[in-house]
Amino acid sequence: MAVIGIDLGTSNTCAAVVINESPQVILDEKGHSTLPSVMSITRKGQFFIGHMAKAQLAVQPERTVHSAKRLLGQHFGSDNVQRLRPFLSYPITEMDDGMTGIILNDTVLTPTEISAAILKKVKALAENALNTAIDQAVISVPAHFNNLQRQETKRAAEIAGLTVNRLINEPTAAALAYGFGTQETHIIAVYDFGGGTFDISVLEIGEGIYNVLATGGDTFLGGNDFTQAIANWLFDRFEGRYHHDLSKDLIAKQRVFDAAEFAKIQLSNVNAVPIKLVNILPNVNPNIEINETLTRSQFESFCVPLIDRSLRICQNVFETAGLNKSDIDEIIMVGGMTKMPLIREKVRGWFGRAPNTSVNPDEAVGIGAAIQAMALDSKNDFVLLLDVIPLTLSIEASGGVCIPAIPKNTKVPHKTSRIFTTSRDNQESVIISIYQGESNHSAENTLLATLELTGIRPAKRMEPRIEVTMRIDVSGILSVTAKDLDSQNSQTIQVVDMGIKSLGALNQGDIAEETGI
Repeated sequence: MAVIGIDLGTSNTCAAVVINESPQVILDEKGHSTLPSVMSITRKGQFFIGHMAKAQLAVQPERTVHSAKRLLGQHFGSDNVQRLRPFLSYPITEMDDGMTGIILNDTVLTPTEISAAILKKVKALAENALNTAIDQAVISVPAHFNNLQRQETKRAAEIAGLTVNRLINEPTAAALAYGFGTQETHIIAVYDFGGGTFDISVLEIGEGIYNVLATGGDTFLGGNDFTQAIANWLFDRFEGRYHHDLSKDLIAKQRVFDAAEFAKIQLSNVNAVPIKLVNILPNVNPNIEINETLTRSQFESFCVPLIDRSLRICQNVFETAGLNKSDIDEIIMVGGMTKMPLIREKVRGWFGRAPNTSVNPDEAVGIGAAIQAMALDSKNDFVLLLDVIPLTLSIEASGGVCIPAIPKNTKVPHKTSRIFTTSRDNQESVIISIYQGESNHSAENTLLATLELTGIRPAKRMEPRIEVTMRIDVSGILSVTAKDLDSQNSQTIQVVDMGIKSLGALNQGDIAEETGI
């Protein structure tokens, strides 16, 4: 029984397997190496995944889900979701738990369920191609995915019938694809600009060891934003000419997005592209059309701020890790957006050398995941990953102060313990809140979960000793144990939930650092 590697992307998904030490991409029914990460449902309730689903975008945009990965593990009220909301073709809503739901055919589905449907399709394609059952996989995630996003990715795989042997960071997977079989030791930077996310990772590789030195990224910076820039230009041009906001018409808006996506791809190879959409508003005036020509220089002017955002992240990663650009032996380009000439030019200018474009930017991450899957399945030690966490993990103390417990770029797996205490006399329970982010103030970080420890012996404030232990596994998923060292009462959770649960009449209280903070 084979174990496959899967790159579950925002725009496209790629699966691969290693056969006789040779990585092979798994093709779909029509011979494509990637599957659009799109799901649609017809008015008759029939589901489509992949290319068939993407074709439905033009005619049934409100019934077709794309970019679900951007909503995975996201609170509905978050700034990211609210910024994204106007650009989605389908309606979204707030779930009972505060997370984001997707409305399809009067049914509310979660982004996790959409991701599960895509993974189930990939699983079926792999089983058909390999003529064997598949129930295990290594799945890639953006390096900057937080704990909740990683948990939801893993949950989606489980719904699809796959056991996740490991979640692997996308740049690390790309490094595996690049360095597979290489014995020479050198330092590489993986610049990964995909459809929905951007990552930069610096690794030392050689003799089968892949040691991640630092990583950073933005889970809301990707090729979709470049498409949106072209769409906004078209909307503005149309409104200036006809005094009509096309973005308010669902079908017209999706046609513009499709045309913008096509133009974006074409402009990597040509200097100008015509964009013509006839009968764009049939119910208003069938003679109205979009007829524009977009030049590469115009498109690039829209995109400079987005590219500069990625380079600022690179700068921050290098400064935080104490690295110099001169330390880098190779820059590896991964992700569909790295085909854009301006991105390659900007990266060349920032690093001071030409990037290596030898790996297939669409397939490298899937192939790297497959190499890791093969190594884990065979228990062969010729591939050793030493990965890191992307964001600092903290525990909230009284006053809304975040006490860092595990700093970003810490190697995984990892375990650490801290001693805390109570903030009030005779406090019977404490609420331990886990945050992810770089601020010292909890309000500026992401709340991952809360844990309630009860049964604390009555005592003056600052007397009880509560040991909080945090463990991160190789997939970057966190579990937390709180233990009262006097009563030996303990509570353990795997961090999957957001928000503080209702504690009823319990004598709840803050947790304080032992020093009294």
